[in-house]
Amino acid sequence: MAQDTRLARALFRQAGRRVLRTPADRVVHHSRVRAACALDGSEPVQGALADMLSACTPDPALGAELRDREVSVRLAPFVLNAFVAQVRAARRLDRVTPLATRWCVLAVPSLDVPPRALLCGVDDSRAIAAHAVGPLLAGDDVVERAFLAHCVGAGDTLAFMLARRAMLRSGRELSGPWQEAMAHLQGAHP
Repeated sequence: MAQDTRLARALFRQAGRRVLRTPADRVVHHSRVRAACALDGSEPVQGALADMLSACTPDPALGAELRDREVSVRLAPFVLNAFVAQVRAARRLDRVTPLATRWCVLAVPSLDVPPRALLCGVDDSRAIAAHAVGPLLAGDDVVERAFLAHCVGAGDTLAFMLARRAMLRSGRELSGPWQEAMAHLQGAHP
C-alpha cells in the first residue's frame, strides 16, 4: 500500500514536471489529471484541473473529462460546477484562482477562500478527523484537547464537524470543551 502511494506520487510529480516544460500541451495535462486520480483525496485532481484550465483554452472535449466518473466523484459538486462553467465560458481560468490547490504547478491559490482553507486543505481536515475519531470515542482526553485546539486554532470547522458527527452518531454526549469550540468556530466567542 505505501509502495503504491509512493509510486502514484512519483508519477504525479513526473507529470507535473512535463506540464511545466510544455504548459500548453493538453495531452500532458490529461495525463496529469489521470495521475492525480491515483492519489488519495480531491485536492490533487482539483489542482491538476486548475492547472489545465489556466494553461489551455478550454474546449468542449474537456467537458467529457469533467463528467468522467473517475474525475467527477473526486470533486465537491460546487468545484465540479465551477470547472464546468469555466469550460462552457471557453476562456482560461485566471492564474490566481480559488480553484487552485497546493498541488498546482501553474495556477496559484487565491486568498479569496474560507480562512480554514489557508491553514489546512479539505483532505487534511478529513484525515485529521479520521485519525482523531477512534481515540475520541475511546475517551482519550489528551487527543480531545489536541484535536479541539487544532480546530479552534486553525478554524478547522470541517474536521470539527466530521468528528462531532461521528461522536453524536455513536451516542456520545459532547463535553463543555466541545461546546466552547463550537461557539468559537461559529463566531460566538467573546
